[in-house]
Amino acid sequence: MAGSISVTEYKMKPYFYINSIAINMYNFFFAIALLSVPVVLFLLRKRFDFSVKQAAVYSGFTLAFGLVAAWITAMLKQAMLSYASGGTYTNNEKLRNYGIPVFLPIFFFIYCLIRKDDFKKVSDYIAPCVYMVMTFVKIGCVFAGCCNGGPDEHGIWNAELGDRTVPVQLYDSITSFIIVIICIILIRKIHEKHPGYIYPVGGMLFALTKGFWEFFRIHPTEYETNYLNTGLTLWQYWMIALFIGCVIWLLLVRRKEIAQTGNA
Repeated sequence: MAGSISVTEYKMKPYFYINSIAINMYNFFFAIALLSVPVVLFLLRKRFDFSVKQAAVYSGFTLAFGLVAAWITAMLKQAMLSYASGGTYTNNEKLRNYGIPVFLPIFFFIYCLIRKDDFKKVSDYIAPCVYMVMTFVKIGCVFAGCCNGGPDEHGIWNAELGDRTVPVQLYDSITSFIIVIICIILIRKIHEKHPGYIYPVGGMLFALTKGFWEFFRIHPTEYETNYLNTGLTLWQYWMIALFIGCVIWLLLVRRKEIAQTGNA
């Protein structure tokens, strides 16, 4: 338990030093996560017949919408936990990334309505980069020691707690990257025949995997771990909402697809 396990070569450190310069590993991987957005979208642009300019525009809006989504999520987290705690909960967190899959398509839907773009095509296009961001951010969490799992003598050293814990953030990163691969495979296999499927499928997979890993998480407050005394964490409720929303989204896309095929 805490204090009984010695620090070994497996200790994860929040900083990496190069020539006495300290590099914050969470910030480092957060920067890589942001950079991954244009990289993924530029690599996929030919598959969607987008120009370099279009790829740059969608990259910019994905980053902007994503940051706004993360900010809204942090604000809603504060409001929800304040309600659950009777107003005693306070937190200075500015960004929370788990709301990105929830809010990003809403922003892009409005954008596509205004620009008269094909939302199904655009949502398929941006889907992989959403979970690529999650992949790198969670690697940063591994080094920072945030998003803690429970004590586990076979786990990895948690720099924040001073103990070995279940590497839930690493598992979360791995499953997010698997979703990236699945999205790319689906883009190659079904996008042209079934546009609009990729994002909701990725969202459902993320909701299921993230919701599962939450059972191994230990949050800073009981209000977040056992939200409203229901036995579920705050973020599991978010994942339930994401899953239901993506199921409805997929059913609507499928219904429209059948209607168009029947009218053809």
